[in-house]
Amino acid sequence: MLTLSAPAITAALQSIAEKSPNQPPDAVIDALLARELIHRVGTHFEPTEFGRSYFRRAYSLRPTW
Repeated sequence: MLTLSAPAITAALQSIAEKSPNQPPDAVIDALLARELIHRVGTHFEPTEFGRSYFRRAYSLRPTW
């Protein structure tokens, strides 16, 4: 399985959630599908509840200086 860093996962989830024309490569899509962070809806992908939770958590852990 493809190893992805947390920033790479959140960037991919963001581009999928925003339905950006610049979608992640197939290998990244496959890795997100395997982790159940996205699912296919018709002809496009959307984040699952796990994917949305992962994305929210990644942005809530910013330092509070």
